[in-house]
Amino acid sequence: MDVYDVIIVGCGSAGIGAGIEFENIQSDIKYLILEARNRTGGRAYTDITTFGKDIPLDHGAHYLCHHEETNFLRRFYVPFERDYIESDSYDKSTMKIVDQNGNIIEDDLIEKATKYVEDLLLTTREYSNGTSDISVFDLVNSRLETISDQQLKSLAKMCLSYIECHEGSDLNQLSSKFYGKGEGDVIESDLAITNGLGSLVQNIALKYHLRIKLNTIVTNIDISNGIVQIKTKDNQIYLCRYVLLTIPLGCLKSNTIQFSPPLPTWKKEAIDTMGFGLLNKVYLQFSELFWEKQLRRITIVREQSQFYYCLPEYQMLALYVSGFMARQYEKKTDQQIVDEIFQSLQRIYPNITYPIKWLITRWGSDPYSQGSYSSFHLGSNPDTVKDLSQETHDGHVCWAGEHTNYDGCIGYIDSGFESGIREAKRIVNKLHVLEN
Repeated sequence: MDVYDVIIVGCGSAGIGAGIEFENIQSDIKYLILEARNRTGGRAYTDITTFGKDIPLDHGAHYLCHHEETNFLRRFYVPFERDYIESDSYDKSTMKIVDQNGNIIEDDLIEKATKYVEDLLLTTREYSNGTSDISVFDLVNSRLETISDQQLKSLAKMCLSYIECHEGSDLNQLSSKFYGKGEGDVIESDLAITNGLGSLVQNIALKYHLRIKLNTIVTNIDISNGIVQIKTKDNQIYLCRYVLLTIPLGCLKSNTIQFSPPLPTWKKEAIDTMGFGLLNKVYLQFSELFWEKQLRRITIVREQSQFYYCLPEYQMLALYVSGFMARQYEKKTDQQIVDEIFQSLQRIYPNITYPIKWLITRWGSDPYSQGSYSSFHLGSNPDTVKDLSQETHDGHVCWAGEHTNYDGCIGYIDSGFESGIREAKRIVNKLHVLEN
């Protein structure tokens, strides 16, 4: 039986990044990427089937984040006339914020609430050098409850809900001490790609003609006598010197792969401790446009605020749902979700027509992701990320993925690529040592 130099488990951004690094070096490294899905890209997936090739929709990651020149993905990006830089700053010409009955909220109140929350979150810095940690919810809630103006309070809660949407996690899960640390030192700047970020990632993999085997579900990894034996669901066996694990943190938490010998305690603790959030999308297509064509966002302020992204060119609205609400939605049928959203929108736009078609993502129920992306939950810290990246089993099992990117940001597609390239370089050095 052939023995590979390295087998990469998972062909998302980290697996692709590692494969590219192996292709780029001069030495002939014998590698193979095993991917459970019937496609590459992992959590970056552009759907051109549901609504047709002219309406590309990203199920998962959508923005080319941190799109400065140093971003690995930037070199492959081909600009399109409808691409644009997404901004979270309130702009009344492209954003509409209303209460649940459709009443427009005044600009000065929105600015006041935004400034209040910005000041509130500055208090997270008090925990930077402290010894204890509390959740962001526990940090801000007592001050939030002192606001006597109910509309201002609701707006402030809406601003905090947007943070939950960004992190894919609830405030009561997020660490105050390490709030914002997942962004690394990179500048936040999000480029919306019309043709889909998933398509860009997939095209990168195609460009390098990576050695990939799809529909291959790894179930067991056995390390003995210096050789790694990988077993798949269909009872195929692969042998290699090193294995690089790039599967999502959600799958690691669910023990989808059994190790022999078992993972060391410190690695299990890191996997259990690190936060892994959930962000889903509900795409709704209508027979006609009933909202203002110039809008890019519509926000409905309510107990659980709703964040809609407008796609007028497709006669669509996309609702982003995170954390607890996303988990609740995954328990409902598509019809129940659409009915609920329709009733909410009808209060704002009485002339709305019922959606003619929809697409609802369920990343939490996806067996090959079991969530969306990592963040710093209570109990985790940058050392947790470092532990997640550390090799195990005498160096034969290596680890990559956005959740391991200790030298940069976590939770992004570029995080995955960076981690895959990092580990590929490390494995190349190991192989050279063996040769010499």
